[in-house]
Amino acid sequence: GVFICRGREDALVTRNLVPGESVYGEKRISVEEGEASVEYRAWNPFRSKLAAAILGGIDQIHIRPGARVLYLGAASGTTVSHVSDIVGQEGVVYAVEFSHRSGRDLLNVAKKRTNVVPVIEDARHPHKYRMLIGMVDVIFADVAQPDQTRIVALNAHHFLRCGGHFLISIK
Repeated sequence: GVFICRGREDALVTRNLVPGESVYGEKRISVEEGEASVEYRAWNPFRSKLAAAILGGIDQIHIRPGARVLYLGAASGTTVSHVSDIVGQEGVVYAVEFSHRSGRDLLNVAKKRTNVVPVIEDARHPHKYRMLIGMVDVIFADVAQPDQTRIVALNAHHFLRCGGHFLISIK
């Protein structure tokens, strides 16, 4: 679900789930595939730790088409939107964000992306949103807290399926 667009400057891209719409002013690229046109969105590694990790050599992020992802620390939804592109219509992204200000932007992203479920809540208390989230295949954590490993472990205990994976952005 993550591609490289070859050109004057190579770029990391995801296939746009909502063609014609950008999320944060990112560049969009249309490619003719037979009769149809497919739109891709540039994924800026300076705005996304996950994109930077991929460019840095992580080859297995475990996020793939159809996956169910719990994204902790979703912020305003820029990286969430690319994860949404990757999992596609068959997948779902549960995006947990504590900040109400960032949560407003996240809600706007979710309005256009039906596979994003915004959860404005503290990731330290998964029992508060347990009724909204089913079992997931992958947890991606970008919470920037000293106890972030405890937060991930708590959420994994509640939501990560057996054999599932997690990625943690450690600062």
